Amino acid sequence: MIKELIVLGSGGSRMVTIKQERRTGGLAFIIDDGIFIIDPGPGSISHFNQLGLNPFSVKGVLISHRHPDHYTDAEIYVEAATRGANVKRGLLIGAKSVLEHVNDLGHPAISIYHKRLPEVVKSMMSGDTIVYDKIKITALKTLHTDPYAIGFRLDDGKHSISYFPDTEFNEEIIKGAEHPDLLILSVLRPGNEKFPYHLCIDDAIKMVEIISPKKVLITHFGVKMLRAPPEKEAEKMAKVTGVDTMAAVDGMRVKLLETFKPLDTWTEN
Repeated sequence: MIKELIVLGSGGSRMVTIKQERRTGGLAFIIDDGIFIIDPGPGSISHFNQLGLNPFSVKGVLISHRHPDHYTDAEIYVEAATRGANVKRGLLIGAKSVLEHVNDLGHPAISIYHKRLPEVVKSMMSGDTIVYDKIKITALKTLHTDPYAIGFRLDDGKHSISYFPDTEFNEEIIKGAEHPDLLILSVLRPGNEKFPYHLCIDDAIKMVEIISPKKVLITHFGVKMLRAPPEKEAEKMAKVTGVDTMAAVDGMRVKLLETFKPLDTWTEN
């Protein structure tokens, strides 16, 4: 069962990653007997350890696409999941561009060596599914500069989470993501400040209205979003959609069945 989400990093984009205005560590999902990591960018493993989490409890690593702010620490987590490359254990999922050689993008982001370590390795395209440790994982369609990029839906039979990494808005990407307990959106920019192959807040509002989640977490912010700031943009989303919405904060912990708490009650520990 999916118990909790921990934000290892709420930052995204080249400039936020380079300057580390927000951490860029991706997300950690606490399940019954382990942890799934999604899109671990630069500094992810460092923040993971600073939060007091046990890296050897990692059981799955999921990577949406081959851009550095989504995959750079993935191989370290693979080594953690396999007990320092000593036990064939765990799950590694990635978009085709992450795990395979594709002609238009070249060599995969993850090394052949690291692909040999886990118990299960799966290259996924939108619509593909896999069940691991009683969690059903479905690849969602996205529209991004990495044409093989995917999102993820996690379903444990009781709770469901739909996660969209960097993507442009289009109704065709919604299929399979509808009615989750939690919708996680990577939102680069505030208001209607569009940028190709990414979401702004106005796009995110459209997605929420179509997907109809119980609650929403926005994350993976660019520089302009950080200046807005994200909390005001999340408040705007909640007012327009009527859906409980929160802007991610580094170290934030989210329990799926709880209403979001006011921002000042969140801590990293």
